[in-house]
Amino acid sequence: MPSTETSTNFSLSGRSLPKFASEYSSASITSWGTNENSNNTKDNNEVSYGDRFIPVRTGDMISEFQRRPTTSTEEKSQKRKREEPEDNYFHQIIIQRTMFPPPNSNDDIVSHIDTCSVNSKQKFLKFHSASPKRRGIFDTPFRNVYSTTPFSRQVEDLMTKPRKPARIINPLPYQMLAFCNELMLKDDFYLNVVDWSTSNILSLGLESCAYLWNTGTSKMAKLCDLGLISSVSSVKWHPQGSQLAIGTAEGKLQIWDTQKLMKIRDCTSHSSRVGTLSWNGNLLTTGSADRCIFHRDPRSPYDNIRILTDHKSEICGLKWNNEGDQLASGGNANELFIWEGLNLSPIRKLDGHKAAVRALSWSPHSRNLLVSGGGHLDRQIRFWNTLDSRCLASYNVKSQVCNLQWSPTANEIVSTHGWWKNDVVVWQYPSMEKIATLKGHNYRVLYFSLSPNGEDIVTGAGGDDNTLRFWKVFNAPPNNKKKITKSAFKLDELIR
Repeated sequence: MPSTETSTNFSLSGRSLPKFASEYSSASITSWGTNENSNNTKDNNEVSYGDRFIPVRTGDMISEFQRRPTTSTEEKSQKRKREEPEDNYFHQIIIQRTMFPPPNSNDDIVSHIDTCSVNSKQKFLKFHSASPKRRGIFDTPFRNVYSTTPFSRQVEDLMTKPRKPARIINPLPYQMLAFCNELMLKDDFYLNVVDWSTSNILSLGLESCAYLWNTGTSKMAKLCDLGLISSVSSVKWHPQGSQLAIGTAEGKLQIWDTQKLMKIRDCTSHSSRVGTLSWNGNLLTTGSADRCIFHRDPRSPYDNIRILTDHKSEICGLKWNNEGDQLASGGNANELFIWEGLNLSPIRKLDGHKAAVRALSWSPHSRNLLVSGGGHLDRQIRFWNTLDSRCLASYNVKSQVCNLQWSPTANEIVSTHGWWKNDVVVWQYPSMEKIATLKGHNYRVLYFSLSPNGEDIVTGAGGDDNTLRFWKVFNAPPNNKKKITKSAFKLDELIR
């Protein structure tokens, strides 16, 4: 019969303790179940053992698992402030200044609010009362005080705007016209023998003959022959595209009606070659090597209306502005004059070029803005304000400037060059960054003209090059509805 000690089984949670559970003292079991005499029965040197499923806890179980008292929110915040270093204060200021910059001092509504001083105890994300409204001030949601981002409105517009597509210009000409040995383009800096009409007809002065070339059908016809005693030195179409002015090396001026194929006027005023022409409505201005500028009206029975004699050398550049009230003239003696209307004396003299001024062009986008180019010893492109004779900018292009032309649709300029590069360059104004450089000519690109649609240009070089090349350099506006005037002059009927 088993003893009493072994027969007594202690049940815990429906389980019977094994025999080795008798090794545990009854005092420890009593203290585990109740809280009576817990301090008296436990000795400091006594080693307590526990079941492998339930550990033996020391002390009161209720106090052991009792929830610890929590400190208040204010005590925590005060403790955090005491523990925060001083660097955190400056870090807070930097974040506030970056994400919430002070308002513009020019803003009348918020100028009285002092946001520059930052208090360490002040919460910068705290809501404030609305600022009082002032009379006469128009409030707008685009002010900086209403901004929800750390960026200004200009930066946001820059980031949200779609990127402009890169300008792509074909570096090769889409058409080239090469002349035979009998038809030669002269390599002469003082000649202007190529011009493009509004009816899409190209006029050419080759030796003693003037030709008309239809760019649509690629047919060429001879308009006139000056004979062996003279040669063509300049050609210029009337703005309406039906009359053609021809200057000769003898100093004569002829005006032809290309629709009737007949000469309607012959003027003999200059004593030397007529190298440059410019139309202003029905007024024709001519410049010659005799240092004189003549104003003519082909409808008048008189040859000359005005004679301008301020130049000291040959006239090599003439250009009326788009409004028709200012004339720019460049001479071989590094001179550049601005004339107003039909006045006999220039109103401005623009000094700065150190060589002949042949290349001239007025801006179609800004009034009184003129661009000019110097010869081989100057090699400068200069921008002028013709109201106060001020040079706005000057750029060294490291080659002779032969022609300049503004784009009619954008702030872009095309220039042709001679010694020593012989190339065509498209520039962005006012940064003067190169958009494209067109190469192909091996002689000076002396001849130039803009197409009537404002997109294409034609360039020509003499000497061994002896070619005309057609390039597409400018972009037309998407709603370009400009129509080319139909010419009654049919070149196909003249070809035999």
